[in-house]
Amino acid sequence: MMLNVGKEDERGARMRAYSEYWATTMMRGLLAIVAGTGVLFIPEMASTILLLPFAFGISILCLAAYGVIDSALVFTTSFMIPGEQPGRFALRMQGICGALIGVLLFALVYDHVRLHWFLYFAAAQAIGVAITEFIVARGTSEHHGARWCYVSAGIAAVCAIALLFGRNLSPRELAWLTYGYLGIFGFNLFGLSARMLFAERNVPHVAHARL
Repeated sequence: MMLNVGKEDERGARMRAYSEYWATTMMRGLLAIVAGTGVLFIPEMASTILLLPFAFGISILCLAAYGVIDSALVFTTSFMIPGEQPGRFALRMQGICGALIGVLLFALVYDHVRLHWFLYFAAAQAIGVAITEFIVARGTSEHHGARWCYVSAGIAAVCAIALLFGRNLSPRELAWLTYGYLGIFGFNLFGLSARMLFAERNVPHVAHARL
C-alpha cells in the first residue's frame, strides 16, 4: 500500500510540474475562441457589397492580433515545462516566428497585396503551430499518459493544408475556414488544459485518501 501511495504522490508531483503550462495554455484556448467568434460576424459583412472591402481587412487584423498575442503566450510557456522534456526550444521558435508572421499580416492590411500572400502567411503560422504542438505533445502525452495531447497538432496541420489550397475561396469562405480553425483549436486547447489541471488537482487527494 505504501508503494502505491508513493507512486500516486510521484505521479501528482510530475503532473504539477506542468500546472503553469496548462494554465497558460488554457488562456491560449480562450484567446483562440474569442478570435474564432469573428466567424459569426465577418462572413455576414463579406456578403454585403458595401462592407466587402472591409471584411477581408478585418479578418487579417483579427488573425494578426491573435497571432502576436498567442505567440507571446507560447514564448512564455517555453519557460514553464520541465527542462528534461522536449519542446522548450520549439516553443520559443514558434513564439518568435509567430510574432513576426503576425506583424507581416498587419502589413498586408495597408499594402493591399494579393490574397495568396495572406494564405501563405496563415498556412505558415498553422504549420509552425502543428510542428510545435507535436513536439511538445511527445513530452506531455508520455508525462500524463494522454494521447489527446496530439489532437492540437492534427487540427493545425489540417488547417495549414486547407489554407494552402484555399486560393479559390471567396472572402466569406476564407473567413469561415480561418475562424472555424481558431474555434476548434481553441476549444481543444481549453478542454485539454482543463482536463489536465483537473487531473492534477485530484491525484494528491486520491493518494491522501489511501493513507
